[in-house]
Amino acid sequence: MAASFVQDGKTVCDVGCDHGKLSLYLIKEGKARRIIATDINAKPLQKAVDLFSRQGLSDKARFYLTDGLDGIDNSDGEISHIVIAGLGGTTMKFILDNAPWVKSPDIKLVLLPAQSGYTVREWLYSNGFEIEKETTVEEKGKYYSCMCAVYTGKNTASDVFDIYLGKSGENTGDSAKGYFELIMTRLKKEQKGFLIETGAENPEYSKAINKLQTLIDGIK
Repeated sequence: MAASFVQDGKTVCDVGCDHGKLSLYLIKEGKARRIIATDINAKPLQKAVDLFSRQGLSDKARFYLTDGLDGIDNSDGEISHIVIAGLGGTTMKFILDNAPWVKSPDIKLVLLPAQSGYTVREWLYSNGFEIEKETTVEEKGKYYSCMCAVYTGKNTASDVFDIYLGKSGENTGDSAKGYFELIMTRLKKEQKGFLIETGAENPEYSKAINKLQTLIDGIK
């Protein structure tokens, strides 16, 4: 899914590249001219190095054993996309916070959080990014939303619904319904916490729950 958001990539930075399969796909499909692949663990990074070597494509990629984007230099502006897929939302936020150069209108962020997507959206909205598109996806019975964002410099006013759903609310079909139901469980859990703590429901969460329920009911 993340690969579908990369179009006409110059140099694509694949953060947490694991075994390098996504990076290789982007090169072979012509979605990227070059790859910068990073991983915090040596063994999977070496597998990515070996994968490119076996394909005769070592000249198309540079590999870095590092935490997120630490030490990655984009002073020449070569990076057109940053892909972070399969990491938790809190980890993604940490990675982006520690690389201020990602705030460039010339870079697209392609983010597929494994959990806590609301943390990622909240960071994007409050750091001058616009979420251009989201697509929900199901894999092995679990549901995710992949988002594409670009820096505009304008912080976006957001409510609970925006933070928890973003543009995933524009999706339909089974994967969307599964994702919406996952988010509904989270919202109701948060609402229950407010009720226990204060004796009253949080109206912002009530509004988001009602709006989300309408979306779920609308999917046949």
